[in-house]
Amino acid sequence: MIFEAGRIFTLVGWPAVLLLAWLAGEIAHRGLAIPRVCAYSLAGIVYSAWGGAPHDAETRAAMSFLANFSLGLFLFELGHRINLRWLVTNYWLTLTGIAESLLTFVVVRAIAISMGQPPDIAMVLGALSVATSPAALVRVVNDLRGSGQVTERALHLCAINCLLSVLLMKGAIGYWQLLASGSVVSAVWNSAAILAVSVGCGILVGVPLPWLLRRLRADERGVTIVFALAVMLVTLLTQGVNVSPLLAALTLGVLMRRKRLVLTPAQRNFGVLGELLTLFLFVFVAGMATWPTTAAGLALAVLLSLGRIAAKMSATAAFAHVSGTSTRKGALTGLALAPLSTFALLLLEYSRTAGFGLADSALSAIAGMVIVMEFVGPVFAQWALVLAGEAQRTEDA
Repeated sequence: MIFEAGRIFTLVGWPAVLLLAWLAGEIAHRGLAIPRVCAYSLAGIVYSAWGGAPHDAETRAAMSFLANFSLGLFLFELGHRINLRWLVTNYWLTLTGIAESLLTFVVVRAIAISMGQPPDIAMVLGALSVATSPAALVRVVNDLRGSGQVTERALHLCAINCLLSVLLMKGAIGYWQLLASGSVVSAVWNSAAILAVSVGCGILVGVPLPWLLRRLRADERGVTIVFALAVMLVTLLTQGVNVSPLLAALTLGVLMRRKRLVLTPAQRNFGVLGELLTLFLFVFVAGMATWPTTAAGLALAVLLSLGRIAAKMSATAAFAHVSGTSTRKGALTGLALAPLSTFALLLLEYSRTAGFGLADSALSAIAGMVIVMEFVGPVFAQWALVLAGEAQRTEDA
């Protein structure tokens, strides 16, 4: 009976905390010129600290699905804005993304080891730190109506970050499985199969969509609904076969762009549904992390955050001229890649449910860094767009 009462309190508390988070986001955005998502994350951390986050497996699984669906919408939109021809033509931009991702992995892993983290945990931290949060970056870009070199480069590099973060995380899981089982074939097969099936699920759902939409001659509202339902289907399908819904949603978005089904500005954020799910996503994911309780934990969080941002800015600045932009805009592109949390934490949560034994230890090690970047990352991304002169926010944005 006590358990049921606690569960009811948790569920009833969510609408209240979401409303408070929305109000805080509007105050932060309109009054303080701070990205709304920073206030959403703060509400989630406070609510979790008060014990409001779900603890029973059934409720947490349902909310985890909603979170993956919410992030899937952002990954779909991100993938939809990726121009594969540009990445092939300007291969230096692609190399920038690869070099920046690998440098971030190496720097964060080295800092983690120097701060006393075990090598296997340090590898996981490095892999997660490569990712840029597509939810935070896309939301900041949409709020500011960002448009220009820094904006487009940041979005393309964010997609490369997410892809390589998944690959590096699968490598870390494969290495852990190798140590646990001693079978190289099993470790490589599990990682490769998961990646292939994830991409395949995105393609499977995406292939019939262009034919369907053209036959129905759907209007703008209808197209938005179909895209949202397609992302939901991908999320359900991938979770059903225990592969990554994040990579599948990104694949689906890229495929729709290739099929010339273009999202209009009015469709971005997926309307009221997208706004509500964004609110839920940041509140829920922020609640997964906890404040560092020791000076060493806080120092680790700060050093990892500084090392991550420095690595991204250094790499993007170093490759700026050869990829067709100025050093200043290259550095600002790296600064725009600062947001971290949502993709990394949901990737870690997926790995935990898939049986990755180091997930809980990695979560406690990266929690402080996530909290730091929850507030600093979106602000840095906003600064990057403003300093690049690509923010076109109006008063009612």
